[in-house]
Amino acid sequence: MAFHTWQIGLDIQNRQICALALQPRRDGWQLRHWWQQRLPQDTLRNDVLQSSPELLAALTAWRQRLPRRYSLRVGLPAQLVLQRQLPLPAQSLNEPALAHYVQAAARRLFPLEPTALALDYRLDVQSGQLCVTAARLEIIDQWAAPLLQAGLKPQVFELTTEALKRLARQAALQDDAVLVLQQDNRWLWSDARTAADTGEAATLEALQRQAFPGARSVAWCTAKQAPLPADVSAFSPFDLFRYKQPPLPENPGAFALAAGLALRDGDE
Repeated sequence: MAFHTWQIGLDIQNRQICALALQPRRDGWQLRHWWQQRLPQDTLRNDVLQSSPELLAALTAWRQRLPRRYSLRVGLPAQLVLQRQLPLPAQSLNEPALAHYVQAAARRLFPLEPTALALDYRLDVQSGQLCVTAARLEIIDQWAAPLLQAGLKPQVFELTTEALKRLARQAALQDDAVLVLQQDNRWLWSDARTAADTGEAATLEALQRQAFPGARSVAWCTAKQAPLPADVSAFSPFDLFRYKQPPLPENPGAFALAAGLALRDGDE
């Protein structure tokens, strides 16, 4: 049944919205759909989604183009969440006991009451601990409201940094290589093991000195068309899909986060 479900990544930014749908096949990924629409400059305020007639009209029209079966994954800016490490319990726990363990620990990990937070957690292989992510429920509700109003049902909100890290893993980067996504006033990067973002670097060269000075190569893409910087290679998420048909977007980098979201496994 999963092979009949579109896995859709939705990336909403100021000025534009990008969506990409994939289906897994036995020997690779099939691109089923891509969509891009201009949006107002103030679609995000302090990284929180603002509903508007333009956004609702775009989402409602797009919903009509989707099949009945789909899994919608929506990118959430990393600045909206807090993350903490939590040691694994002394005794191995299965669900729902593990969820109760995390919920009980949240009171001392975060400055808000657990009832005001949306909590998520995963095993951090590098540290051997749980990585617990918390976001205010009111912010999640504000992001979800226009989607629900347009008839869309998001399955998960995922950090944009996690989406880029998944994309870097799927790209099978060489050792000491970094994937960089340039947005209007932010940079996201990943070496397939970690991922981060910043708004403090003015240029790619400054970002390299600040964040990954030891990288031997950089794969670069951008949310809006721009000249390729020196000493980097252009990256297109569409190169990862075995089955695709034209037309394809003029700037494939605009779909980097949507692709990383669409590639998310349903069990993650």
